[in-house]
Amino acid sequence: MNKLKFLMVDLPEDVNRLVAFGDFSKALELIDLYMTRNIPKILTDRLTFEKDRIRRFKQDYIYSFDKALTLAQNQIQDFTKEELESLKDGRYADWIYIDGKVTFHKNFLENSIKVHPILKTRLINPVADDSNILDKTIEEIINRREIKYFIHIKTGLKLKDEYARNGETIRVYLPIPQGAQQIKNVNILHTSHKPKAISHENHPQRTVCFEEIVKGEDEFTVEYSYESHIKYKDLSADRVSKNQPTFYTEEYLPHIKFTPLLIELAKEIVEEETNPLIKARKIYDYITQNVQYSYVRQYAAITNVPEYAAYNLKGDCGIQAMLFITLCRIIGIPARWQSGLVVNPNRIGCHDWAEFYIEPYGWVFADPSFGGGALRRGNEKRWNFYFGNLDPFRMIANSEFHYNFYPEKKFLRQDPYDNQEGEMEYLDRPVFYDEYDVIQEIIEVRKME
Repeated sequence: MNKLKFLMVDLPEDVNRLVAFGDFSKALELIDLYMTRNIPKILTDRLTFEKDRIRRFKQDYIYSFDKALTLAQNQIQDFTKEELESLKDGRYADWIYIDGKVTFHKNFLENSIKVHPILKTRLINPVADDSNILDKTIEEIINRREIKYFIHIKTGLKLKDEYARNGETIRVYLPIPQGAQQIKNVNILHTSHKPKAISHENHPQRTVCFEEIVKGEDEFTVEYSYESHIKYKDLSADRVSKNQPTFYTEEYLPHIKFTPLLIELAKEIVEEETNPLIKARKIYDYITQNVQYSYVRQYAAITNVPEYAAYNLKGDCGIQAMLFITLCRIIGIPARWQSGLVVNPNRIGCHDWAEFYIEPYGWVFADPSFGGGALRRGNEKRWNFYFGNLDPFRMIANSEFHYNFYPEKKFLRQDPYDNQEGEMEYLDRPVFYDEYDVIQEIIEVRKME
């Protein structure tokens, strides 16, 4: 179920029209009709997936124009209808049609406030910013050349009582730290239940797996600690070797796909440049300067992640990272995924970024969303830092995009491509993300000498 190469197959044109218009009821009827006909299995699989994709659309897009306007007016001083139209057209507020009417994403307002240059200054109730801790840490990394942090957190999932099927078996997968290049001394300190399995420290999407009988008020947690060791890399194009490796330069379907659009975009970005470090920097600059940060629909509702960014010039951290990875691979620069959590003394949350390989430096980092955010604020030092380097406030659980768990999950995951919060499933169906609450708690974050 997680081998989704059928996403390269398009839908019948009448189904496409109905989905684009947001007539989901009719689209589902038509999909069922097509599936009674003599069609290839790959198209049957694609149509089956589209039914689940429609379910996700309904979960994510919930605000009518009028409701969205009221929400914005309750949080932003003197907010107008014309401003909402401007946010919609300016890629700040994500939307689709449902029954032919504009319907906004559930996080449209949070995203608009985060990204828009002035909305934050008009908040009725201003929010705190953690930019200072990043700037101070980056300055210290550059000056000292190395920094280490000890991080101790607790994460998990709590099954909502109304979805607890008491007496039935449930399987739970929680992400835990990998032994990545910047992660050392990982320790699993406590689990709420005896693990069924803990995947190897180098598993590309590492998890602890529980299999338990549901009792009601079920809460599955893991508590762990690790050290984050960051060494500053001062990259110079003059030092780049003539001979570069070719691993991690291939396609990885369905998302890392060398489509005509992405091939042409890569050529236009790098032009006649031959130095791989400068080529990678050109790609980073293009994304950070042109791709608007945007919270988006669930990744399973996007049929090609990097093309979504290239066509729409918007996307969140993972979409920007996947565009960077794919463009790098197209021009022969090894690039791969890295993701998990951001964990600093003030905040914990999900995040994605990329690694790319340049000889003689080895694997180095690129975080287009953090870099783009710095550029929006006029912070060129931070923008430059996130090409080649990374802050220490990360938990890395995933080093591949779209990789199976161990033991393998039976049903299609809530996020088939990445794992930052965890997954649940019963023996007969998946547990959907609105049927559980996410637990993410900071216990200790301290600098090591």
